[in-house]
Amino acid sequence: SFFSTITNWPKTIMLIGVLAALAISSFIPSIHKDTRSDAFMPPDDPALIYQHKIEKTFGLKDPMVIAVVNEGPNGVFNPHTLALVEWLSHELEKIDNIDLDGITSLATENNIIGTEDSMLVEPFFEAAPKSQTEADKIRANVMRFPLYLGSLVSRKGTATLIVAEMLHQTDAQATYKALLALAARAPVQEGEFIHVAGEGAVSGYMGAYIDADAKRLNPISALVITLILFIAFRTLRGALLPNLVVLATVGSALGVMAAMDVSFFVITNALPVVLIGIAVADSIHILSQYYEEMVEDPFAGSRQIVIRTMQKMWKPVTLTTLTTMAGFIGLSIASVMPPMTYFGIFAALGVAIAWLYSITVVPAGLSLLALKPSKAYQSATQVDRFGAAMSLLGSWVIRHPVLILVLSTLIAAAGAIGASKLEINEDRITTFQKDEPIVVADHVINSHLDGSHYLDIVVETPDAEGLYKPANLKRIEDMQAFALTLPHVKGSTSVVDYIKQMNKSMHGNDQKAYQIPDDSNLIAQYFLLYSASGDPTDFEEEVDYDYRLANVRIRLDSGKFTNEKSVVEAMDIYLQQHFNSPEISANIGGRVNVDYHWIQRLGESHFGSVAISLLLVWLMASASLRSLVAGTITITPVALSILLIYAVMGVSGIWLGIGTSMFAAIAIGLGVDFAIHTVQRIVVLVHEENQSIDSALEKLYPSTGRALLFNFAALALGFGVLISSEVVPLTRFGSLVFVAVSVSFLASMTVLPAMIKTFKPKFVGLR
Repeated sequence: SFFSTITNWPKTIMLIGVLAALAISSFIPSIHKDTRSDAFMPPDDPALIYQHKIEKTFGLKDPMVIAVVNEGPNGVFNPHTLALVEWLSHELEKIDNIDLDGITSLATENNIIGTEDSMLVEPFFEAAPKSQTEADKIRANVMRFPLYLGSLVSRKGTATLIVAEMLHQTDAQATYKALLALAARAPVQEGEFIHVAGEGAVSGYMGAYIDADAKRLNPISALVITLILFIAFRTLRGALLPNLVVLATVGSALGVMAAMDVSFFVITNALPVVLIGIAVADSIHILSQYYEEMVEDPFAGSRQIVIRTMQKMWKPVTLTTLTTMAGFIGLSIASVMPPMTYFGIFAALGVAIAWLYSITVVPAGLSLLALKPSKAYQSATQVDRFGAAMSLLGSWVIRHPVLILVLSTLIAAAGAIGASKLEINEDRITTFQKDEPIVVADHVINSHLDGSHYLDIVVETPDAEGLYKPANLKRIEDMQAFALTLPHVKGSTSVVDYIKQMNKSMHGNDQKAYQIPDDSNLIAQYFLLYSASGDPTDFEEEVDYDYRLANVRIRLDSGKFTNEKSVVEAMDIYLQQHFNSPEISANIGGRVNVDYHWIQRLGESHFGSVAISLLLVWLMASASLRSLVAGTITITPVALSILLIYAVMGVSGIWLGIGTSMFAAIAIGLGVDFAIHTVQRIVVLVHEENQSIDSALEKLYPSTGRALLFNFAALALGFGVLISSEVVPLTRFGSLVFVAVSVSFLASMTVLPAMIKTFKPKFVGLR
């Protein structure tokens, strides 16, 4: 009666469906992109909260960094390059979203000079030098200031940085574009090179990067799937009606996301491709049955054919919808990362929308059209080459069920061994292709200077001016020395470095005086003398106003998780065992610490999401088929595919990271469709039509098997489009899902029927 109503009011149903999709899709232009690495952590995560506290206390933000490189005889210390640094520093002040007080370069920083009775703080240069002699003097002064070596200027003098802090991190994309434009019009001469990098630049570039990628990939994916549909049915309705479902599904899911003010994250870029592949699956099975019904009863009317088709197909497409949604819901439940949680939620929503349009708009559209047989479905006994190919596969399965089970067991065992080598790792810069300017810039900075990855150690004393005490400063100095013993740590900066430089300046620049004074009153006097000719805010990134809190910034030359992990954990042990006491204590913060925590959580939550997804799919399949054994058999193909993918990742060295961590839950949701349709059809043929298992399988492959073949092609090639993505994590994600879906399809077509034929489970109805 439901489908009689749908086909009785087809124009109304079609109109409602189109208008609803258009209304919801109208919100898409307001969607907001969030490319920050902070987005991968819950707002209430302690590490993130502490990072925000550090940023507020010391005014630290993820900066944009301009690197100026000159590997000539004098390096950057020549009149033209120093004039270029000065020009860039001044031009940065004209760019929106740049903090005027947050620009740091050789043109803005001060030298500390000792006089007979005082301390003089003055810029390294008021104006760019006119001669090489003046440039050499500047070089000498900078090289005598250890605090800037490795952090602002390379120790060889071949590179220098201009660090610019942003007022609003959310505008990173526009700011990065403005910096690129600035670099493009800079008056460089031969031998000078400008690179734009930094954590802020990575976030900024990523926004434009994923935009360009999505505009290229989504149309290709839609075109590929349309071509597959035309090959499958060889009719316009067979190619166009499913595309209506695709547009409604993708538009509605993204529209609801925008309406609910949920950000579009880096990994959300894969969502449209995922939904395009999923949205056509139900239509493929409905259209396959539609053309089969036409062949079986060529004299029936259009409405009658559609109703009969939907009577047979509503249950399997509903079951596959529920199990697919269960897979995505498992991802959203288990993940502690907002991007993955939202991905699971809106993917599940998209699957539900695709189902709704498939059981309403598709039959309504078909009932409006005059019956026109497909050349792919000639007669009840004659099948095309695709059906014939599936029949050959079925014959082989019927003859060799035990061999199939033995081979699948061996593959599973090999998969378990390979999966043991799986590595959890991530590096944000690997999001981009190796020849991208931002990757080149990151390499230049990490090779010339101490690195662009920061770990902050916040030191706290119980009383104001506790940082005047030599003993406390010596503890900080020792801690910095320990950090330098760790791999990939190239330098550090703290208030201790300023104090030692001031002491050295007040002793005639004697290198032996580059140490912490033994007198706290003398240390206090140094800061007082500094403030007489310098700006007291020069230390705001190192100490607070009361000289009770200090920040030690440790620089790493690698953003790779395994490298950051060893440093963070070693520093934590050092602080607990050798630093913290009632007189002074410290906690770890900084971008490296935040990255360490969210990637650690990624690894911890991944296997939980896989387990929950498998459990939900198993429960859904068991309940739908009213048998725990049926549920177990149904999830066997996807479990086998995931195990095999883990093995591939472990053996080939593919990390479990941002782009690869979601594949398992998604593969479960997608791959189980093949098993559900296969089991459901076998049950109908054996239990309801009283056929033997062999005759049931012979009938299964050219009909349901053919539909599943094109369902597989749509999913595999739809995800295969991601392999051509410029976003490296999406390339890996697409590759893994492609393989997982392929294995699920093959296992559903071989292992699953072999299990049923060999073990004869009761739920099938075999005698």
